[in-house]
Amino acid sequence: MRFHRSLQTFQSEEFTLVASVDLPDGADEQTPVPAVLFCHGFTGSRMEARRVFAREAQLLARHGIACFRFDHRGCGDSDGDFLDFTPLGMLQDLDAAVATFLRQPWVDQSRMGILGYSLGGISGSYLLGHHPEFRTGVLWAPVSRPEIIRDRLSNIEGWSERERLGYLDHYGHRVNTKYIDTVGEVLRPLEWVTKFPGPVLFIHGGGDEVVRPEQSERFLEVRNNSADKRIVIEGADHGFIPADNMDRLLKLTEDWFVRSLVDSQGR
Repeated sequence: MRFHRSLQTFQSEEFTLVASVDLPDGADEQTPVPAVLFCHGFTGSRMEARRVFAREAQLLARHGIACFRFDHRGCGDSDGDFLDFTPLGMLQDLDAAVATFLRQPWVDQSRMGILGYSLGGISGSYLLGHHPEFRTGVLWAPVSRPEIIRDRLSNIEGWSERERLGYLDHYGHRVNTKYIDTVGEVLRPLEWVTKFPGPVLFIHGGGDEVVRPEQSERFLEVRNNSADKRIVIEGADHGFIPADNMDRLLKLTEDWFVRSLVDSQGR
């Protein structure tokens, strides 16, 4: 199936956020289609590393599934500096993004999904927990313990200077001390995701040293939903490389959404 790509902007507080829409030809108010909202990771963007989000969107759009991928404040093409990216700001962006997504005339609101990667797994948990009208979700290497983010950042050179500066330099990104100090308090992925009644697919790299595989296992345990599935890709790291592993990630996700949103007409 053919599709076309366009850009949209929307507001989140004072920030103008940018989104890419991958829309199957013919989708409109009279012919709504299944749709997936993408949530990127920490310092990521609507493309994600090695264009993995763009590649997944292309695969889904060819099956007639529309895709909405956006950049958080201070990320990608959206307004702001990365200093503006805080846990509260992240949730404000998610609320604005899902409201914009749900207003799209081409969205079939009986067939919607969420895709989240890494920190975006927390985003996905938030949206699924607050919007049970979504049918399913796929979470790649999702973070279940947000406090690990602070733990990892504490190993970076310059940690002791963060209070004086108001930020930590993380490979060229200035991470706000508000983000560091509140990430484990504001973000509650396990609490949120347990509220979602539909099935969730968790995919993790067996060699992930950034977000270890036991984090997705924790999601599976707290949800205790027999329709959930967890797949570990052995040999894959946090970026799901080498390339063969990424190909498998994309195919597993494609197949899950096609079965859940296209082939199945009921919940």
